[in-house]
Formats: sequence, structure tokens, C-alpha cells
Amino acid sequence: MANTKSKYQIEWSEFFDDHNFRDKLSFDILPQYMQTTRWYAAKTQKAKSYRIESLMPFEVDNDTFYFIIIEINFAAGFTEYYFITLGVIPKDIEIDDKAKIIDMNMGGETVQLVDALYYEPFRKALYDQIISQKSITDGQSKLVFERGKVLRSSPPYESSKVMNFDQSNTSVQYNDKFFFKVYRRLFRDANPDLELTKFLSDESEFKNSPKYGGSISWIKNEYATLSIGIMQEKIENKGEAWNHTLDMMKGYFERIEATDISVDDIQDIQDFDFISPDDLKSDFRLLISDDVLNKVEQMALRVAQMHVALFSNKVATKFNPITFNGDYTVWLKNRIIYQLNARFILVEENLNKLSGLAKEYADMFVGKREEITTQFLAFEENRLNSSRIRIHGDLHLGQILMTEDDDFFIIDYEGEPESTIRDRKVKQTPLKDVAGMLRSFHYAVYATIFDENNNYSLPREELFEAGEKYYRALIGVFLNKYVETAMEDNLDIGYASEIRYLLKYHLLEKAVYEIGYELKARPDWVIIPLTGIKQILEE
Repeated sequence: MANTKSKYQIEWSEFFDDHNFRDKLSFDILPQYMQTTRWYAAKTQKAKSYRIESLMPFEVDNDTFYFIIIEINFAAGFTEYYFITLGVIPKDIEIDDKAKIIDMNMGGETVQLVDALYYEPFRKALYDQIISQKSITDGQSKLVFERGKVLRSSPPYESSKVMNFDQSNTSVQYNDKFFFKVYRRLFRDANPDLELTKFLSDESEFKNSPKYGGSISWIKNEYATLSIGIMQEKIENKGEAWNHTLDMMKGYFERIEATDISVDDIQDIQDFDFISPDDLKSDFRLLISDDVLNKVEQMALRVAQMHVALFSNKVATKFNPITFNGDYTVWLKNRIIYQLNARFILVEENLNKLSGLAKEYADMFVGKREEITTQFLAFEENRLNSSRIRIHGDLHLGQILMTEDDDFFIIDYEGEPESTIRDRKVKQTPLKDVAGMLRSFHYAVYATIFDENNNYSLPREELFEAGEKYYRALIGVFLNKYVETAMEDNLDIGYASEIRYLLKYHLLEKAVYEIGYELKARPDWVIIPLTGIKQILEE
């Protein structure tokens, strides 16, 4: 067959053999573009060098596009890898502004260098490649395209569009039925999001997680397999549980003011009590509402069922449950103390930006450095008899979708963004995920109180007290349902004393972790994790 490539395409295909072009792309063009994207996470870090570490050609309708891995070495002494798809298209083709990198002259005409994910012919070719499961090989390196069970019927391509809701990744919706999530920051190991989604979808009975539709992996050698992206079933939903929880909490405070009840008279539940809705007094239950209590129990049920599924495989090394041991304790303490010291430094550097109660609690946090450090170092595996399993790792209300029939689906299994890929895969107590949910409920309480659009007449101190009573009731109901389900299905989480010990430990860990995000993103909210730390220390 004759070569029907246009002049600019022929020249484009030859460009990557030109070291001058590669250098300009690496040192100038791509760094400038990446600074404009939402997915490049290291904007505040000083980079020493950029390098095209790997590339793989990908043919689309007789045009050549490229899968590219960019290696970035930072002045602070660490290295990160990012993924981008590149191609050139005619100048007269309209494309999203997010895709445009630079105009170039090739073959005597002006063309656009673009992120190819925003170009529909490229997206279609990507989908077709997953359906066909044909690998692409270039020397020792290979791109593997895998089709999952939900795409086994090979539905033809109909439509696609790039979604706007991701920050660290880029999601493409296909046929209005599937999402393909492209991992922008890459790790030299399989992404836990891919591993856990595929396991829950194909090897467990858990139904409330997106079904695995396929994936793209870049096999560099026998020791390095990089996850490029994952295809998942689209979950029809009415939003994240976080937003619905805020609405529920707003209703609680509004009912308090409407009934003119004294906050002192609201029932007070003890921390970590396991209670059913029937244990709540009728007036308190009316303030919360049965609808809210039902939703909280349903979320707890789905979280417990997820953990039961992850506990179920007793054979595969990646997923089999294991016990606590000294190696884990050393890993846990080193990791937490490193993070804790970084948080103390961050708080001290930002004390002058805080005022009022936030400043008071921040001073308390810094002043109790030795006490907090001691609590973390006091972790003893010898007192624990429960199991460790693969967990979600970053579970909160924003990682749960609410469906039209008020059920819940758990999504995004990548783990904590700050953690290394290996740390995200360390087996831990499932109660760490539960602690993440409890911290998220606590956040929602104070986000409601601090929302300037909610003009409550109650003094802030009474709002705090009412909010804490509400929080303790919600987590009591959540824990009761979670533990009840776990016990029924033989999930090994220990007895009540061990459960409370691990919850308290990981609640403190989560609150310390949250300080970093708040001080960097929205300092006014740092009072929320600081409040959580203060309460845990005072118990």
C-alpha cells in the first residue's frame, strides 16, 4: 500500500530522531505546557531536568501519535514520571484549549502539537485497541491492551469525551457507559487502583464498585510494569456522598433552630459506642432523621462488604490476609513519624497565618509534640490479634457515589496521594479505612458550621457542641453496622477493645495527614483536623 501520509505527518514521524527537537520538547515546550495542567502535581517544586524517558508510536488512521513518559528530576533530590499522549493535527481542526501545546511548522504548513487524548480519532483508536487486545511492541518495551469482562461482547465505538472532574488523572467517557481513567503520574509498579478494581470486579462477590472494563499497561522490562490507564463501568449516580452528607447535616442544624431545643438536652453518645438507631432517644432521632440514619447504615454496610471481599482471597500473595508483625510496626512508625515531623514544621511555619481558635489549637498541637509522638511510637503489634489486608487506603465521603435508589458505590482505589506506590500496597487493618470515613463525617460537621451561607442563630460554641453530639451519634450507628456486618461475614478485625484502639490510632494519623492539605490549600479549614487531634488527645 502506498504511503498516504501528508508532508507534515512524514516530518512529524522523523522529528523524534532529531536530538535538537527532543531537547526543545523536553526542556522547553512540555514543561511550559505541564505547568498549565491540573494533573501536574509538582508545580511548586523546582525541577532540575526534564527528559523523555520512553516513547511508543501509536498509529491512528495512518497518522502517528506517541505515548510518552517524561522523567523529571527535582532539586529536592527526588524523581517523578508523568504520562502524556502527543500528536500533530491540522491548524483548522478545533480542539479543546486544554489540549493545545504549541503551533509548529511542518511540511510547509502550520500544525498544532496537542495532547492527543482530546482528539476524537485518537480516543476511538484507543478504545478499539483495548477491544482488540493487541499489544504494541518497540524493542524490549511493550504496551499491553487488555479487555475486561464487561467489554467481552466488544461493543463498537459510538462516542467519547474528556471529562472535567479529575485533577490528578484524566478521564474519558466512552459510549456514555464507560470511563477510561488515564493515570498522569506514573509509578514503576502496577497502580493499586487497577489491582483492586480488577480484583473486586472479577474475583469477588462485591457489587458496589465499578466493574473492570480493561486497561493499558506499559511493560518496560520484567521488573517494571507501569499502569497507564483503566477502563471502568460508568456508575449512574446523583453525586458524591460528601455533598449529600453536607445537606443532611445542614438539615440537622436547621431542625435544632426550628424546634428551639436546648443543645444541652440533646442526647450525648460516648465516643466509639456501637449503637443502633433504636438506641437514640426519639427527639434526637427526629433531629437527625431516619433517612439520614438509613444512609449512614447503608454506607457502613458497603464499606464492610468491600473489606469482606478483600479478605476473601486466602491464596494470592497480593491479597491474602496476614497478621501484624514487627516489620509492619517498624514501617508504620517510620512512615508516621516522618510525616508527623513534616507537619510540625509546616504548622510552625504557618502560625502567623492563623488566628482565633485555629491559632489556639495550632499552638496546642506544636506544644504537645512529644505527647503526640509518644502515642504513635507506642504502637505494639503484640496486643493485636486481627488481620491486615489490602485496603482502599484513602476512603472518605468524596470516594463514595450515591445512586438514585440511595445506595452507595465505592470508587478510586489509588490510595493516599502522598504515599509511595509500595506504601499504598502495604496490607493494613481495614479499620484505617473506617477511620477515614469517621474523619470525613467530622469534616462534614465543621464544613457545615463554617459555611458562611448557613446563617445559624446559635452561638458557635453551641453549634460545636450540637455538631459533636451529632457526629458521635452518626459514627456510633456507622460502627455498629460495620462491626455487625464484619462479624457476620468473619472479617477478622478483632474484638471491641482492639477495634477502638486501632480506630483511635488511625484517626490521629488521618488528622495529622489532613493538616498538610489544609495548610497548603485552605488554611482557614486547618481548625478541623486540629479539633480532631485535640479531642483524641483529651480522651
